[in-house]
This record gives sequence, structure tokens and C-alpha cells, in this order.
Amino acid sequence: MDEYAGRVLADRYRLPRPPADEYELVETRAFDTYSGQEVLVRQVLLPEIVSAELVSAEPPGDDQGRAQRDRPNDSALRALDAARAAAAIPDHPRLVQVFDIFVEDGSLWIASELVNARPLAALLVDKRLGAYRAAEVASDVLAALRVLHAYGWTHRNVTASTVLVCDDGRAMLSGLAAGAAQEALCGYDPVPAEVMAGGAGTGWGGPDSALEQERARQARITVVGPVTERWAPEQATPVHENWQLAPPVGPAADLWALGSLLFRSVQGHPPFPEESTPELVQLVCAEPPAFAEESGPLRPIVESLLRPDPEERPDFEELEGWLRSLIRSAPEPELGLRTVSVPTDPRKLPIVRRRGELVRRRRSAAASASAASADSLSGMSHRRHARTKQDRPARQSGQVRQTQTKTRPKTQQRAPRRLGARLLILILLLLAAVVLYALVIMPRNDPSKDGSHSGTTTHTVPAQMPGSGSDNKPDSTSPTTPATKAPTTPPSTQPPATSAPPGTDLGGDFALRKDDAGFTVAVHTGWQRLGKNAQNQVRYTGGDFQLIVVPGRDPVSDAGADPMAYQSNEPELAPFRASQWASAGGLRTLDMGGSAAAEGEYSWRDANGHQVYARNLAMIRDGKYHLILVTGPDNQRADVQRLFDKAAETYTPTS
Repeated sequence: MDEYAGRVLADRYRLPRPPADEYELVETRAFDTYSGQEVLVRQVLLPEIVSAELVSAEPPGDDQGRAQRDRPNDSALRALDAARAAAAIPDHPRLVQVFDIFVEDGSLWIASELVNARPLAALLVDKRLGAYRAAEVASDVLAALRVLHAYGWTHRNVTASTVLVCDDGRAMLSGLAAGAAQEALCGYDPVPAEVMAGGAGTGWGGPDSALEQERARQARITVVGPVTERWAPEQATPVHENWQLAPPVGPAADLWALGSLLFRSVQGHPPFPEESTPELVQLVCAEPPAFAEESGPLRPIVESLLRPDPEERPDFEELEGWLRSLIRSAPEPELGLRTVSVPTDPRKLPIVRRRGELVRRRRSAAASASAASADSLSGMSHRRHARTKQDRPARQSGQVRQTQTKTRPKTQQRAPRRLGARLLILILLLLAAVVLYALVIMPRNDPSKDGSHSGTTTHTVPAQMPGSGSDNKPDSTSPTTPATKAPTTPPSTQPPATSAPPGTDLGGDFALRKDDAGFTVAVHTGWQRLGKNAQNQVRYTGGDFQLIVVPGRDPVSDAGADPMAYQSNEPELAPFRASQWASAGGLRTLDMGGSAAAEGEYSWRDANGHQVYARNLAMIRDGKYHLILVTGPDNQRADVQRLFDKAAETYTPTS
């Protein structure tokens, strides 16, 4: 409480004592004495003082509200109503929550959530953002704008000061209530018609004539100031007699603000000069913005958002796709540039003693003997630094040192060194046992014996797979492998089992199936075949796992001869491309017996919020593409890898 020793607002919010060099209070922390939490308080100056009767918590009735709206000097009341209507929007992870709005001492005060974040404007003071980092921030801001537009609101206040970058990297959007209050002060009506119809606002419809429209624009020049993000062309267009034909202010104005924000973040300066507000408004209407030459891959997005005509700006779906593709194409960070080299001098390396104390290695044998004698003298009292008066002369003459060295048992002197040697020998024996187990006992597959999938790595996992129908009962004929029980399936949908090709170890939980669709593949025992669908996909399922085989659906003449390019656009990976939380890795091209192929691993979040992991293989056989796709839960990647390896090793077209 000593930190918040300033004034008290609304008999509730305690402000900190302002510094001596600051006079006006615009935005500051405050302590809420009701909830015991810290909040953020923002001040919006009003042109007049509103009496207590007009700012009561209960909204006025129809007759009273109509009388108040008909008053010539009720801009402060309209600002209060607009801010309260904006604060009524439901909470969202990308929007800052507003707690309270009140009027005191001729100002409108907004108490909102205090987020562990810094405004984007503060970050841009230190350095500019990269194109890919700016795209991540814009994607979060776009998610917040889509929520507001779904409720019918236009933010109108997307600036570098209202975009907050949190400590964990995500971005949040604030300033909706303050922006709505400022728009109402200027004479506009920011409250959507849907909100007014629901009874949450007391809108008046905005300016009714060209004269009122021009007055509102001039007032906005004074209140808003030279901020490019808040002056979209449809907001800065001069008003004439045909003012009703001007483009309305809608979601496209927020896209203009987002484009200007991206320009400022990457270029380091706004797209228009901001020395004077009237000059800025005139340039926005008459001149094109500066070229985003240093924006890199973000340049086409910025230039499309800063188009003067609102109809020519991209829609939200298209913009979201552009940003998602740009973020996915970001290069991996370079490792090792800031790596600190470890000193190689063993005398400078710290060692860990048996008691867990971190000390330096002793420099000489004399110092070691001195420390050993000190420990022997203190052995009775268990104190490291205890010295008696009778011991000091003996230590100075060297008699105690010689006596203790002679009488001390050799096992006690060499115990720490012998313990370290024993631990080292034990670790080496364990490593040798692991290597011996991997070379002799574990089953091995020789990729050279089967040229169908060179370069594929085999992972060994327990024989029982989730969803395979195993009953967890051990088999009497196999002491290590649990038995699996295949569910009963119709004979017409279950392909017959065949013998495995020479050199292929299927194990006890896989069976080679000859499918009527024209291929042979190893499938986990107990899995069910779902048949071929309209996309020529043959699917085998077992619990949360699924094997999809496409035997020669797309010819090379139509899809191209590059398996990597085909893999990135194949229909089977459409859920991966549609997900906002997706990643890919391990993409590489293969030479499988003289045929080109490509494989990769993918992870995405499906419509139910589950994280999916997939291994994919696209190979060319007889002028057509053959696909193998195995999907499963992301936390069971080893099982997905094992299923994929078995299918890729044994897949053979039969027709």
C-alpha cells in the first residue's frame, strides 16, 4: 500500500504518487480496494463535467434518455454510454477486459485488466520487428478484430499503443472503450445498430447533415491527433454536399489500421508524416502511402491493406490465410551464434563434492593435505572451521599434521576417489549392456533386403497398439510379447492375409493384407478396413489410429513429377493446411528403387481440439502417385512411426 499513496478515484481506486515532472495523468496503475487487485486506469478528458444524476449506474428510461440525447451539450453523456456499451462485449483471450467506467473531476475513467505486457510502441522504440514476428503480432490482432466484428463493432483505435505484446509472445488488443468514447465526443455514433436494438446502448445515429458531419471531422482532428492508424481514407474524406455517398466506416477501417501498424513495425516509421494532423488528413486522402521497401515478404500484405478504396482491401479470410502461410514459411532460428565456449583448463572447472557443495579444485597437494588434516581435527565435533587454542601451536609446528596423516586409515583417505571410480565403472557397464541389447536381442530390419523404402527408420514399440483390440492378457507361447485379439469383421471388408516377402519381419502384431484395390500392405492385426471412398482412399482404422492408402490415383502428367510439391498439396493433408495450429518437419525426397518419393511428418489441431500427428509418404509408381498416410494422437508418436514404417516397407502395387 505504500506504493499507492496518491489520490483515490471513485472511493475505490488508489493511484500511485505521480513523479514531480509529470502533471497530466493519462494511463497508470491503480489498486482496487474492493477486489484487492491491481488494475490499469486510463483517463479520457471530457469537454464538460457531468453531474451525478446523469452518470448513475442505471440507464435512463426512454423518455428521459430521449430528452438527454436531444440536449445540445450531451457529448460527455454519449461518451459514457458508448464506453459502457463497448465494455459489455464478452471476454476473449485476445481482448483486454474492462472492469469499470465512471466520470469524476471532468474526466472519463476506464479501469481495465492489468496485463503483463508492454505496448508495441515501447518495443518499437528499441528496435523494429522482423517480417515474420510482425506477421505473428498481426495474426493475434486479426483474431481480436474478428471477434469484435462478429458483435457488430468497429474498433477504430488500433494503434501501436493499444496493441500489447505479452511476456509469452502473444499479442492482445485494448482501447475499444476509450476509442468509442472519443468517437462519441467528436459527434459520431460508434455503437452498432444491433447493440442499440438490444437495449445496451443509447445511440443517437451520428451526424444528420453535411454541416454536422464536417464539424465532427474537425473535432476528430483535434481529439485524435496525428495517428495514421486512426485516419483511414473513409474517416478522413472531406465532407461535401454529397457526403452521404462517402464510404461508411466499417471493418475495412480496422484493416487499414492493421496495415499501417505493420508498416510502422517493420519499416520503423509510419506510411505518412505525422508532424501535423490537418496535413496528415489531407495526405491520406490525396497521396498514396510510402513504399514498404524493407518489409520483405510482408510487403504485398501491407500494400493491399493500405489501398484507399475499402472495397479493394482483402477480406479477413484471405488476410488470415496470407499471414498463416507467411508464419509457416519462417526460417528456423540459427543455433550456435551465441554459444559460450566452455573453458578447457581442468583447474578452472568446478567439481561437486559428496556433500553437494560447489567448490574449486585444489591447486596443490600441500593444500590438499592441509585440508585433510583440518577435517580430521574437526571430525569429533562435525564443524568445518572449529579451531581450539591447543590445536593452533601443534598445527604451526607440523606435528599434528604428521600424526594425523600416519594414524588415518588408508580407506578413509581414498574413499571419495574409490567411490568415483566405482561409479564410472558401473556407468560403463550399463552402457555396454544397452549396446549389447540393441545389437543382439532387439529385432532388426535390413533396409537393403527390401528396396521398396530405402531411408526409412524403424522404431520398436510394444506389440500392443492402442485401439487394436488387445485384451492385455499374456500369451503362453510368447514370454515377452502380449497377445492381440482381432475384432470380428465381415469377411467382405477384411482383406485376406498373405505371407510376408523374404527379409521382412512383421512381428506378431502385423499381418500382410492383399487389398482388392490393387496393393499389398502390412496392417496391424485387429484393424478394420472401411473400404474405398469417393477420393479413391482405402482406410484401415484401429481406435485413434488410421492408415490411409491411395493406390495410384493422380497421374504424374497432371500432378507434376516433383513428389515434394505434390505432397504439399495432396488432398489427404487438407486438415493440416486448414488448421491454425500446425507444424511440419522431416520433409525430404527419397529414391525408392529408382522411383522418386517424398515423405514428411505433420502435426495439427483438428476441429475437436485434439492434436493429431501424421507420417506421410508420396511415391511415383508406373507414372502415378501412391500415398501412405498414418495418423494418430500426438502424444503417441512412436506408435504412429512404427505403423508407418511397417506400411511403407511392405507396400507393393499388385495391378
